[in-house]
Amino acid sequence: MNAQTTEARSTFAVWRRRESYLFRFDLALEESVTTRERRSILREIRDNIEVDAAARGIDAALESLGSPRALARSFAEDGRGNRPSWVRAIYWFTGLLLLWWTLAFTFTAGLLSALMDSGAESTESYFLGLLVSAFNRDSGIGIGWEASSFSAYIPLIIMVIAAVIAGRLWRVLTRRR
Repeated sequence: MNAQTTEARSTFAVWRRRESYLFRFDLALEESVTTRERRSILREIRDNIEVDAAARGIDAALESLGSPRALARSFAEDGRGNRPSWVRAIYWFTGLLLLWWTLAFTFTAGLLSALMDSGAESTESYFLGLLVSAFNRDSGIGIGWEASSFSAYIPLIIMVIAAVIAGRLWRVLTRRR
């Protein structure tokens, strides 16, 4: 390895450590201050880390700031902790959606596999209220989903409710004092 490669790798490592810290700090800060204030604080902390890392190294710079949560709490204003957490709501919704899709695709693949092993031409079954159909003909194989009843939408409703609870989104409707 030459000196330029080592320098580029260490610069990337410093950037990765700094941005990882700032990402966790940003998530913790989201519930405490407005977006405009958050951007300003992040810009200030990023500049401070860059200056301190150049002088003492990234490890010492991040260690002197403490944990991202503790640093975010120091910027929080009284009564501002009642803000909704949009990022947390998006994470919960996306995580549950991915879990549901994984389970639905696994069920559908198992249904198609059982159909192919049995030698039948087509079959239908239900997965959490969702009608799943599969066919295996000379012209090809295929699957289909049909959401024809209310029960098919129950997983989506559960995902939305989980996102609202996790992100405390009802706080959008509360009056500011």
